[in-house]
This record gives sequence, structure tokens and C-alpha cells, in this order.
Amino acid sequence: MQIKQYIAKDIQEALSRVKEEMGPEAIILSTKKIKKGFPERGIYSTPMVEVMAAIDRPIQPAGGPFGTEPKGAWGRTDSPGVEEESEEERFLRKILSAGFFPEFVRELAEEIRGVRKESRSKNLMEVYRSLLSWRLMESVEVSDLSLQGPRIWSFIGPTGIGKTTTMVKLAAHFRLRVTERVTLITTDTYRIGAVEQLRQYAQILRLPLEIAYHPSELKQIIEKNRRQDLLLIDTAGRSPHLIQPIKELKDFITVDPRIENHLLLSATTKDTDLEWIVDRFRLIPISSYIFTKIDETTHYVPMFNQILRYKRPLSYLTKGQSVPDDVEPATKPKVANMVLSTIPWS
Repeated sequence: MQIKQYIAKDIQEALSRVKEEMGPEAIILSTKKIKKGFPERGIYSTPMVEVMAAIDRPIQPAGGPFGTEPKGAWGRTDSPGVEEESEEERFLRKILSAGFFPEFVRELAEEIRGVRKESRSKNLMEVYRSLLSWRLMESVEVSDLSLQGPRIWSFIGPTGIGKTTTMVKLAAHFRLRVTERVTLITTDTYRIGAVEQLRQYAQILRLPLEIAYHPSELKQIIEKNRRQDLLLIDTAGRSPHLIQPIKELKDFITVDPRIENHLLLSATTKDTDLEWIVDRFRLIPISSYIFTKIDETTHYVPMFNQILRYKRPLSYLTKGQSVPDDVEPATKPKVANMVLSTIPWS
């Protein structure tokens, strides 16, 4: 990963130089106006523009506008006179290599520059890591799904994501620790054995189970259970490839404006696929994300990127099959620690 600084008389010239030297795949970390004579005092009387750019491959040495490499280039090269990689350069290279959302990295680069000037600590890398941890927590919104009045939650998402298991874990948690007035509802009448599986769970937990074959039936069931503290609605998995089934799902879970739809996503899904899946399910109002299978990966940056990309609260994190233990409320420190553990610091 190479990071480099470009200084030019305007943004168009700077971006042109980035594209010429780094190519169209370069990531722009930051842009700012500076007051600086370059390369000699007095040549420019108007403010200059500084652009920080990065690319995941070596940069071929190139001459500046006056036939020399600009001072302050970020990233190692074999050219004489170029400074060794600084701590902030090394830190940002690790962040970029981890795959963070470019806009997040751009803002972080600006803050790091300010911290470098103000900090008196000799261990700047630890200062930068503390700043990153703080920004991770600040960027993540978490949802408090406590029962303050009756709640109606539906669980939606792709096939095989763990909707039924997650719903049962939460049903067990609230049934054992909060309230007995919980009703399970399923609209998943497509998958073979789905109703019977949920019926067995309902019997174990001693909870009522309702089955809705049509949107009108779901509306009637909700009305019938209006005195319950919590209604949990299981839905059939929908493939992001097909829009029509997602529209049919929307017909079900918009029958009552009180329904809060929780989109389940797998922590093992790659970044581009998460973006695609969420884009398809945006046909439905989304109240929060629930990430499943957090024990099946060690790379949590895509999860964090998705929370930034389409801002919705994160409510729960789940793993394994144990009911009700393998589910926990999402917290800012938990998410920050998960993401920090992804980065190869050594």
C-alpha cells in the first residue's frame, strides 16, 4: 500500500496528477487548501491544494511539475532523498489494507494530521490506535431493543442467514428474563419443515405460535395479540437476485406501522455483497441490522463498512446454535474491539 501527497494550484490539476501516476483505482484520502509556496517561494500567490491519495501497489517514480519529486511524498521509494515511512503513513497503510470504507479513512487521515501536531506522546502509534477506536465507536449507532411498551419485530434477510434461530434465541431471552407475554408468528410457509421446527421451539419455551399465510391474516393475528408485550415474526428467506419475492414480503410486514423490521446479515459476507444485499432489501423499511455468524470469521471491517454505508443501528450479534446464550446486544466497545482485532498491527 502506497500513500502519497500531491500539491497543485487547483483540485483539477492535483486529481489529474493522481490519475496519471496512480491510475483510476487510486483512493483519495483527503483534500485541503494550504498556504504554501511550491516549490519556491513566490511562484504562486494564490492558495495551493493538497491531495492525499493511496493505492494498493507500488508507485512508479515520476517527476513533479518542475522536474523533481515533490517534498513530503508519502510511501517508501528507492529514490534518494525520499524520507522513510513515518508512523502516520504506516498506520494509514494498515487501515487501508484492512479495507475500510474510503470516506472513513479520509476523515481519519485529517484527524491524524491534527493529532500529530498536538500530541506530546512519544508513542504516536498508540495515540493513533486510540483515535481509531474512538472513531469506530462514534461511527456505530446501536439500538436499544428493550421492551418499553408493546413491540412487534420481524426478522428479514437472505436465505440461510439464521432468521429462525435468531428469533428463537431472542424469544427465549425475553421469555426467561423479561416477560412471559411473548407470541411467535411465522409467515414462512414455503420452506419444508419450517412451521414444524418453530412449533417445537414454541412448545419448549411454552409460547403461543401463530401462522399467517396471507398479509390479511398477519394483520388479524397482530390485533388478536395486542395485549402481548412482544410479537416476533419469522419470515421466509428472500434471494437478493429476485425483486418480486422481496416485494411480496413487503406486503406482509407493512400491514401494521408498528412492525420494526430487523435485517439479518452474515458477518462472513464480503463487502461488495453486503452492499448489494442491503440495496435490494431497502424496498422494506429497515429498523436495525442483526449480524449473525460472528464466530465464523475474523474479519469484521465489511460489517463496519455496511453500518457506515447505509446508516441503520446495529441491535444484536449472534453466533452458534445455543439458545438463548449465543446472542448478545451490540455495544459500541464490542464492535470497536471486533474491528480492531481485524487489523494486523505487528
